[in-house]
Amino acid sequence: MKTGNFTQVINILSELTHHQLTLLKDKIDSKVNESEAYRQIDQCKQNESVACPHCGSMSIGRWGMASGLQRYKCKEDECGKTFNALTKTPFARLRKKHLWEAQVDCLNESMTVRQAAKRLGVNKTTAFRWRHRFLKASATTQMTEVSGIVEVDEMFFAESFKGKKTIEHREPRKRGQQADKRKKEDQIPVLIIKDRSGGIVDAVLKRNSKKEISEVLQPLVTSDSILCSDGANAYKSFAKENDLTHYRMIASKNQRVIGKQFHIQNVNNYMMRLRKWIGRFYGVATKYLPHYLGWNRLMDTSKDETPLTLNSLLCDGFYWKSLEE
Repeated sequence: MKTGNFTQVINILSELTHHQLTLLKDKIDSKVNESEAYRQIDQCKQNESVACPHCGSMSIGRWGMASGLQRYKCKEDECGKTFNALTKTPFARLRKKHLWEAQVDCLNESMTVRQAAKRLGVNKTTAFRWRHRFLKASATTQMTEVSGIVEVDEMFFAESFKGKKTIEHREPRKRGQQADKRKKEDQIPVLIIKDRSGGIVDAVLKRNSKKEISEVLQPLVTSDSILCSDGANAYKSFAKENDLTHYRMIASKNQRVIGKQFHIQNVNNYMMRLRKWIGRFYGVATKYLPHYLGWNRLMDTSKDETPLTLNSLLCDGFYWKSLEE
């Protein structure tokens, strides 16, 4: 806008009623937030070379603007597809960019779907879909290595088909009924690994077996680590096969600490906080359990008052896209 036209807009503000000023302020705030979202997208992309997300080619050209984002076209004859910075990221095709910052605030405050929908002024289905789009990359990106004194233990969550209309392999539980903790098939095992530097890794297992536990621990635990666990034989076998120093806390022998520093109290405290935090959602679908585990992990390991930022979530989304490719 030219300076003269902008001055006319400023001068006419004095003629507006309070209601009109309020409507104008809401519109301006919406545009500012939308502009900030575009700025964050550009900031995350500025250090990355633009490549075609469909074929990986670097031979691309600009192809106009759409919805505030630069579009590109692949010059490869076999491809020729168009795309923008968000294509094939968890944020692709998400609308209402002026609400993205507010959605991150809802995540930082651990809001339920209905609470988030009310604050954002959107349908609860939209709030639910956004939650898992925003968490998809960050929640599933974990540490690749733990070292030093490594504590490991497992916890169990009731198998849940929350939101699903039909369950094929068993009768649905009535509202308020508890899952049978004695039935292994009704319990989903989650392995939690924590080292003393604050690193946390979680993994949803199909079965609480020696084979699956070893497959998770093998690439994570360094050869000079000291493993601390409960008395489960799976950990004993893993430590023996990988020649690791291993301290077992046998509950039946009332063992809690060995040598003042070898214990599993840190991982058990984390599991207690996790169970308490996840309880506010009154059960989560097993399908989305990894997202909730990652959400809590991000919240618990950060020392900031706002652990999640739009910038970090966007950057994780671009990194996640590169891994998928």
